[in-house]
Amino acid sequence: MIRLVSGPRERAEFMDICKGGAFGCKLRSVALAYGFERDFARFWTDGGASYCLLDGGLSIAGRPWNIEESREFLDVLGPGSVFCERGLSGELKLEVSTEGAVMAKDLPAGEPRSLPPPGLRETHALLTAAGMPMDFEPFYLDMSHRIRHGIALALGEYISGELAGVAVISAVAGGEAVLSALAVREDCRGRGLGTKLMGAVERALPGHRLYLFRESGRNREFYKKLGFAEFGRWSQQDITER
Repeated sequence: MIRLVSGPRERAEFMDICKGGAFGCKLRSVALAYGFERDFARFWTDGGASYCLLDGGLSIAGRPWNIEESREFLDVLGPGSVFCERGLSGELKLEVSTEGAVMAKDLPAGEPRSLPPPGLRETHALLTAAGMPMDFEPFYLDMSHRIRHGIALALGEYISGELAGVAVISAVAGGEAVLSALAVREDCRGRGLGTKLMGAVERALPGHRLYLFRESGRNREFYKKLGFAEFGRWSQQDITER
C-alpha cells in the first residue's frame, strides 16, 4: 500500500529503498536537503518503491509492489511529469517524451579537492546559453540551498576571467552523486574543457559512484572515453494531458 512518509518508520523505509542507485540518489538528496515536512516536496513509499513529488514533477526509485495501485496513484496525484526507470514507465503505460541511458562510474579514492565554485547567476547564464533553459529564481533557490547543506556542488573553468565551462552535481548522498549538467561556452569548445571539468568532478568526489542521465543520441562516446558504463535506462513522461 502506498503511504505518505509521515513518521520515522516510513522515513527509514523511504531512505533504505533509495540506497544504491541513480534514481534513489536523486530522491535521497531531496529528502536530505529539505526534510519531509515541506509543502513543495512530498514523499511516499509502498515498501518496494519510493516516490517524490517536487514542484509538480514526480520521481520514482525502486519497484512498486503493485503496478495497478501505482498507476491509480498517478491518476489521483496528477503530476506534470514522471521520471523513472524506462522499464517501469512501460509497466505503468506512460507515454515517453524523453529517454536515455543511465551511466555510472566509480571514482577513484583520495582526498577531496575542489575548484572555487562559480557564481550561480553566471552558472545559470552559461547553462541557458548552452541550450538548458530554466527559470533563474527556482534554480538559484534550489541549488544554493543544496550547496549550503552539502547535497550539491558546482565547478567551473575560467578563461580570461570569464566562466567558460561548468559542471553541476545536483545530488550527493551516501557515497553516490548525480551529474545533472556539463556545459562549455560555445566559443570555448574544442579545447578539452569538458574533459577537464570531469577531472575536477572526480577530484571533488573521490570514492563516489557518479551517475548521469544521458539523453539518447547525445555524448555517448564522450562519457564512454571517460570510463562511464551504461547502467540502465531512464525516461520522463509528460502526463499533464491524458
